[in-house]
Amino acid sequence: MNVLGALFPGICLLCRRRSRRDLDLCRECEAALERNERACPVCAEPSPPGTPAGEICGSCIVAPPPWAVTVAPFTYSPPLSRVVEGLKSGNGLREARILGGILAPAIRARYRGLVLPDALIPMPLSRRRRRQRGYNQAELLASVICRGIDRPVLRGTLIRTRHAPPQRTLPRSARLRNVRGAFDVRRTLRERVFARTVDAMPKRIALIDDVTTTGATVRSASETLRAAGVEEVHVWVAAKTVTARDVHVA
Repeated sequence: MNVLGALFPGICLLCRRRSRRDLDLCRECEAALERNERACPVCAEPSPPGTPAGEICGSCIVAPPPWAVTVAPFTYSPPLSRVVEGLKSGNGLREARILGGILAPAIRARYRGLVLPDALIPMPLSRRRRRQRGYNQAELLASVICRGIDRPVLRGTLIRTRHAPPQRTLPRSARLRNVRGAFDVRRTLRERVFARTVDAMPKRIALIDDVTTTGATVRSASETLRAAGVEEVHVWVAAKTVTARDVHVA
């Protein structure tokens, strides 16, 4: 435990006891989180029992998504869901520190011996949603992660061009339609005049969000980044919602 943690011991957000670390999550409660260990490395959908570790699922083989890797170390279930819901209410700072604090080590483990993406891009909110909430939870999460892996955060590069109903309020079949064409890449005047957006974008980007479910939002954002010249998109989220897939949209 560092000096700051010794002077101001963390209080676990879940059990309210001292965490005995500089994170507001004790090790016992962290151990209770449901891990997403045996999952498709591309979409992070949990694999059926008996599937070899690291095997790409059939859906991603038949219809490869516009991103290359998903890091989602946990499944979206209690008690982690309490932390995620808290990230979207109040000011989200404690929850961002918790989720970023457990996601950064998972990222480092996943890329051990491999090159990390060049930069992080938080999943943007619409202007209306940002005004309502007062902040973007993905930006808070990205700010914590970047300190743990030494990569810059590109804020304002990817923008949401229109407001749409929250994905979780929609049936699965409507989610792709809801976010289709909802993103764009912000271009400077020089880039617009000289059409240099492709040159300005990093080649490999990590897209940051709290949770992915069907992947419809991630798909639309990744397609936008790829169209702007990003060669490879990686997706980093704290948790994956387990879905019963009949049609692959992740």
